[in-house]
Amino acid sequence: MENEQPIIINYGILTSISWNSNNWADEPEVNDLKKSKYDYVVDNGHMHESLNFGHEIYPSEEDGYYIGYTPMFNRLPDVENSKDVQIVFFISSDYSNDNAKSIIGFYGFPEIDSWFPRTAKHNLYKKYDGGNIKAHKDDIIYFKSPVIISNRNVILENLLPTDKKISQQGFNYLNSDNVYNLLVLALKRNPNNKKLKKFVSKFPLMIELKKEELDLLDFIDVIGDTTADNVDDIETLEDKMKNKSPELKQRISSYIERGSIAQKVKRMTNFKCLVCEALNMNPHSFTKSNGDKYIETHHVEQVSTLKKGVLGIDNLITVCANHHRQLHYGNSTLIESTENHFKFSIDSQTIKVNKIKILD
Repeated sequence: MENEQPIIINYGILTSISWNSNNWADEPEVNDLKKSKYDYVVDNGHMHESLNFGHEIYPSEEDGYYIGYTPMFNRLPDVENSKDVQIVFFISSDYSNDNAKSIIGFYGFPEIDSWFPRTAKHNLYKKYDGGNIKAHKDDIIYFKSPVIISNRNVILENLLPTDKKISQQGFNYLNSDNVYNLLVLALKRNPNNKKLKKFVSKFPLMIELKKEELDLLDFIDVIGDTTADNVDDIETLEDKMKNKSPELKQRISSYIERGSIAQKVKRMTNFKCLVCEALNMNPHSFTKSNGDKYIETHHVEQVSTLKKGVLGIDNLITVCANHHRQLHYGNSTLIESTENHFKFSIDSQTIKVNKIKILD
């Protein structure tokens, strides 16, 4: 993607809490306590995180903060390691659904400490008298449709740093790419959550890291439930993109280049750089931790032209990182595009690359 910025390490945290059948806004059910995976909950019949998402019901503190809790912060994150953390996602395991793990919401721009006593008045606050994380009410978002997460889609969707699995006994740090991907998934799962959209529109990651002057909400409106997993999806996106800004078109282009259909394209080309192959160079890059060769996808005709088929598979090729940048910024020109191939002039050398065909 053009204008990519360096990844920010430890930009977010993924931390675990016990399951609450009342949406973490009321007392837990009896089975929530009995079947919790946490011994302290089973032994004490109590989970302090029960009101984590009761911020729309129960009073906040005088300074506007609402207090939550996670047992994973009983050992606090290192101050230096967590200085750039802008968001904390909460994950929980549903014992009634084979312990499926779901990200149920987040605290944006949080403060973390060993204990924040609740001074606001409510009967339940006598029992749930404080916590170890707090955020302003407007920056606390609950997902009515949670983001399902597993160690498989962590890899496929880049939801955790490389080689990391979901922590069972602590918490995970997230880099800025992980945070971005989780927020996009949350928006896709909760397209009508106006509070979530408002938060995302002001979140520093979207404003500063991507440095694009476009409304992310417009992107979500265009994408909707479209997964870009097949030809029909891409044709739908192409039709909906008419009259949209160049920045939005570029974002959608990147969405496709990172999506499932791009993975199909990479497998079809055996993870080769088609430009390297045409130049009789080694077409394979380094090997990633999952065993696949690293490769990127590239839209040959610029998406901003919005020519018919510009978002389609026929306009995608696989390239190494070096040639991807050369095609964008170097001495390279597309000189021919037929039904079956592209011809490029790269550093005054003409090469032909066959178009990729996927039977969908």
